Amino acid sequence: MEIYFVRHGQTIWNVEKRFQGLSDSPLTELGITQAKLLGKKLKDIKFDKFYSTSLKRANDTANYIKGDRDQEVEIFDDFIEISMGDMEGMGHEKFKELYPVQLKNFFFNQIEYDPREYNGESFLEVRERVIKGLNKFVELNKNYERVLVVSHGATLKTLLHYISGKDISTLSDEEIPKNTSYTIVEYKDGKFEITDFSNTSHLDEIK
Repeated sequence: MEIYFVRHGQTIWNVEKRFQGLSDSPLTELGITQAKLLGKKLKDIKFDKFYSTSLKRANDTANYIKGDRDQEVEIFDDFIEISMGDMEGMGHEKFKELYPVQLKNFFFNQIEYDPREYNGESFLEVRERVIKGLNKFVELNKNYERVLVVSHGATLKTLLHYISGKDISTLSDEEIPKNTSYTIVEYKDGKFEITDFSNTSHLDEIK
């Protein structure tokens, strides 16, 4: 089975450098264009299923990718974005004023990131969630040849790091997939292999 893991298109809060988490921010015009271009690139590939999280930015992206196929985008929330708790919607600079250590950890030392003071979700909690979710996702789709799921930056970073088999101590070194990038993961005989990481070739004409 092939799984296409896609990050949603650019959002307004991405541009404004605000933390999104489980709150939602609409796709920008560029984000919509990114999603449509990915849909154009993948239009001749047969997907047995399309999934996204329940957040609108992911669901809209998935629907643009799906295009005019007579299929529904199904919700799979085990791959929803990391919760930023009370900090959702806050700009990076304001966050830095309030929690300078945790802002630094969020970007550069994820193992030490501790958001309990503002009711957020740690990367270790995200990792535990997506490992369980991945097992569920594989079982759900084991009879299919190819599926696509739209998820989120921090979640995909954590999930793909786990899939790659790297030690958890190196999580901070993992790249965050770019907006509307797709990463192809092959699942065979109980093993995962990343065959294409954060591919954005569909965006070449607007770079």
